[in-house]
Amino acid sequence: MPICTFYLAGRCNFGSKCRFYHPENSLLTEKQQQQASQSKKSNKPREFDAFKAEAISMAKTAQDLELRHFATLKGPFYSMDLECVACGYGHTDKQRYPCRVSLVKEIHGQSDVEVLLDEIVNLSNINVVSYMTELTGMSAAECLDPSAKDLDEIRCMVKANLSHDAILVGHSIQHDIEWLGLEAGVDFKQALDTSTIFRQRIPRNLGSAGNALRNQVSSTEANEKVDPFNESESTLLEAKKSDYEYPDDSNLPFATKYRLFSLRHCCIHLLDVDIQEKAHNPVMDAKYSLLLFQKYKSAPPELLRAVRDSLHRAPPTPSFAAENPLLGGVVLSLGGYRLKWAGRFIWKWWVAAKDRNQNKEETSKEETNIKLNYE
Repeated sequence: MPICTFYLAGRCNFGSKCRFYHPENSLLTEKQQQQASQSKKSNKPREFDAFKAEAISMAKTAQDLELRHFATLKGPFYSMDLECVACGYGHTDKQRYPCRVSLVKEIHGQSDVEVLLDEIVNLSNINVVSYMTELTGMSAAECLDPSAKDLDEIRCMVKANLSHDAILVGHSIQHDIEWLGLEAGVDFKQALDTSTIFRQRIPRNLGSAGNALRNQVSSTEANEKVDPFNESESTLLEAKKSDYEYPDDSNLPFATKYRLFSLRHCCIHLLDVDIQEKAHNPVMDAKYSLLLFQKYKSAPPELLRAVRDSLHRAPPTPSFAAENPLLGGVVLSLGGYRLKWAGRFIWKWWVAAKDRNQNKEETSKEETNIKLNYE
């Protein structure tokens, strides 16, 4: 395992969860110890940049002024979550199929929920590649049990439990709605992605945002008008669009983005509960999505800013896919494809090396037999 260069420089934030090796000083070679000491000496604190700080503050203020539609919603509130098995070896939704469906409802006047539905899907007619038990908590025995219900039957049960004025809330709730084929305005009133409550608005590129404000000040002094965010920079920054959602920046002199936080990250730092310490439980996920919504639905902008700041500054919470990009041959993230191809290369090399060794052994045996027969 490669050594963590950030650890050698004293800047690794992952601790024991880091995917790279953290050696003790006694195990380091003399050259590595010299490199570590030089890295720590060169690791000087960054100088304070007032323009960058102002850009961060402006992005937060712009988020405080955004409309909080979730604050005016009136229940009843429901939450739903699904777990999926793999019916293909890729990481896309097309290669997944629901194996467990849960639906919960808030108890009015109480900080608790009522479990309306928790059903296992019968997968006897589905070509399952992997049940991903470490992630889903499901096994073949449970999903192939004759008492388990078909997905269509469970879909009807979900629709029967939802009222016409129901509001579905949850992290990335739209994925679950699409899986079950539910329709807003027909099966329920509307849906709310709770990740939009806790997302943090930040400059899309902090250096460019600071430069934009700096140029704005200098151009104001010179009575000149400049483009604070040129086209080339914005084009380059579109590369990581899949990781963020982009807001309307018409009232800002620089571009911003939303940093989204996972449900597990929010629960750990806001409720002091790790809901996914082991395998995922859809009942727990749906329950705590609803509890988070209940707690911060009516929170004022000042409190929400403090909450978002705490989530933004907290150490990142790695997802299961980040820690396990490859599970039983199934790719869970883009990084898993590299591991899979590397594994195939090593496997081919090992098989070829094994064949060569077998051929050498057979050749040596034949030569030995020929010598014995000659003698």
